[in-house]
Amino acid sequence: PVYSHILDHQTILRAWAVKDFAPNCPLYVQILKPENKFHVKFADHVVCEEEFKYALLALNCLCPATSTLVTLLVHTSRGQEGQQSPEQWQRMYGRCSGNEVYHIRLSDSMFFREYEKKSFTYAAFHAHKKYGVCLIGIKREDNKSILLNPGPRHIMASADTCYYINITKEENSAFTIRQEAHQGKGHCDILNSPSGLPVHSIITSMGTVAMDFQNTSPTGDMSKLALPTENGAGSRRPSIAPVLEIADSASLLPCDLLSDQSEDEAAHSDEEVPAASEYAGYPPNSPYIGSSPTLCHLLLQKAEFCCLRLDEACKHVSFEDAKAYGFRNKLIIVSAETAGNGLYNFIVPLRAYYRPRRELNPIVLLLDNQ
Repeated sequence: PVYSHILDHQTILRAWAVKDFAPNCPLYVQILKPENKFHVKFADHVVCEEEFKYALLALNCLCPATSTLVTLLVHTSRGQEGQQSPEQWQRMYGRCSGNEVYHIRLSDSMFFREYEKKSFTYAAFHAHKKYGVCLIGIKREDNKSILLNPGPRHIMASADTCYYINITKEENSAFTIRQEAHQGKGHCDILNSPSGLPVHSIITSMGTVAMDFQNTSPTGDMSKLALPTENGAGSRRPSIAPVLEIADSASLLPCDLLSDQSEDEAAHSDEEVPAASEYAGYPPNSPYIGSSPTLCHLLLQKAEFCCLRLDEACKHVSFEDAKAYGFRNKLIIVSAETAGNGLYNFIVPLRAYYRPRRELNPIVLLLDNQ
């Protein structure tokens, strides 16, 4: 930790010097410790290694291999690794490792410009079905923030910047356009990759994009690319619910975001839910300046520090090991030298309010230093 602070101090001094010398130059800063972000808040972009690491580990606990996915997306690859392997999964893994994140203005995109004035969900689903690209986010012209999977309420505009995942960026793609000679309707926008292999995305957003690794045939048969209609009909994926251009009115009704259906489910089981002792709120103490508040499951009464020790009994709890607690869910064990401020970014996603209470996992810290 001391070494990390020394490196951060040097980085902060360099950032100050650059800002003073060239105040209009875009400044990108990488900080190791989250509490030092405050000193470089003037930078255009700040990446904190410890924040990112712990947040990624938390996502790994919820969705295994998330870190692998992100690593592959930021790793430059041509997608040709493992193609000589006799194992099918290695060939698939190597081919999909070539996917990276790109962006393009909607009005300039052959992939997305036809979805202007359509919902994001509609555009993401049909762009994936038609071109094999995975639309993951949007940035408005008047907003610096990138909206990841904004859902069906977001209507695509020509000035939007589209962020998508693909083997190569659209400008470098080589496609052939097939003429519909028999029907005389001009051209069809079914695109084939130059390698003859289907372009698959390796990331998906629930309810937005569906992946299909079963059909790996490089054929361009349009019957296999038929899109589902509003009644769910379709020759390729009849089991996938239709994605409509306009959001279902039921999804727009007001609802209580803090309601926990797990309480009702548990009422019919042997599990006791201490609803009276818990509530949804913001963590009362921020570990450092700049940490983002997130709505979490909280206890009404703060636990005593002595009660947090699993290996020692206290006057409140008589248990002396983790097994005695009889946890219903699997433990998440974190091994660290110290409980640094960055650990906040690991705990918060695992205690977020939108996670059902019955699915929360106990978090055990194995620390070298208290």
